[in-house]
Amino acid sequence: MAISTALITGSETFGDYFVNPTKWLALAARGKIINSHEIHSMILPAIVLDQKNIPDSGEMIVRKAIELDAKAIISFGMASEVRGFRIERSGTNWIENEKYCSEYENRKRIDESRPARERVQIDLSRWNLEKMEKEFKKQKLPFESKISDDPGNFSCNGWIYRTVKAMQRQDLHIPYLFVHVSCTKEAIEFVPDFSPKKMLIKKEDLMRGLEIILKNYKK
Repeated sequence: MAISTALITGSETFGDYFVNPTKWLALAARGKIINSHEIHSMILPAIVLDQKNIPDSGEMIVRKAIELDAKAIISFGMASEVRGFRIERSGTNWIENEKYCSEYENRKRIDESRPARERVQIDLSRWNLEKMEKEFKKQKLPFESKISDDPGNFSCNGWIYRTVKAMQRQDLHIPYLFVHVSCTKEAIEFVPDFSPKKMLIKKEDLMRGLEIILKNYKK
């Protein structure tokens, strides 16, 4: 069976969260062969803008995917309101998050050369979402059946917007997916006011979720 390459991205922690399980996933999956894909990974800082002129995260992701000849890019982000796993469909050219954004970042465009709140959409046609949902349910992993158009206006939204725009600029059509996941017990260890109504998942379930996602990629 032919082996192709998949690029997985996770992120550093933010706010009061002790760890970010998406970083664990990206590192744990690195070098593994999962459903005929050799996994490569990147860890991104949980920021949108920075006064130190950190390179455009979308350009970095796309450049790495080209270098690897990746056949898929899957980015993971953590959000406490998510009920297990949630697929995001769009991103916007806007940053606004009083809790996590620095004063320098907040209420600004991600790309000053583009219209404020410009929306981009991820092409989900290369992913069998119906079969994916069934497989999540079969393995008793929580999965939101409704595709989301609200990734928040912080770093996850920034990665979506920048990655889609970077691919558009280069006329690339690498299958891309952004998946939000719930917090893990390790992530909220020092968050005393974490709501008991919110869902927690095991970090090991993230690997199972990645396996399901790659299983339902349309080559």
